[in-house]
Amino acid sequence: MIEVKVKKLHKDAKIPFKKFDRDFCYDVVATSCEEIAPQVYKYGIGLAFEIDTKESQDAKDDGMRLSLDFRPRSSVWQTGMVLSNCEGTIDELYRGGVSAVFYHVLPNMPKYEVGDKIGQIKLGITVAIEWHEVEDLSDTARGSDGYGSTGK
Repeated sequence: MIEVKVKKLHKDAKIPFKKFDRDFCYDVVATSCEEIAPQVYKYGIGLAFEIDTKESQDAKDDGMRLSLDFRPRSSVWQTGMVLSNCEGTIDELYRGGVSAVFYHVLPNMPKYEVGDKIGQIKLGITVAIEWHEVEDLSDTARGSDGYGSTGK
């Protein structure tokens, strides 16, 4: 298990939570909302995080990196809102407040309000990649046909 330290930056902030133990992501709640452009809203969640890697920054670098990934909730379609960057990454060394920007693309539908669950976060893990430029790639049954090539 990886420990994540949470600092409340707003009195109404809620520690990320799950409704069911086996849920994949943790819900987060808006503590602030600012219209930063017409129909563009920046929501704060009133929290900052520190992922405890159990190793000092001076330890041998194995290339593994941790992050918290912010994504919209599956019910976002009910709001007419779209997360501006589809998914956000909270890097393991970032210690500031977390916010998310949504476009309200269907203004006839409701937008998120302060106190609403606005997104989900999960732990992201990546490892170092060694890139090798080559002239050819191996053939597979899937091949190189693009969009929609595997049928409906």
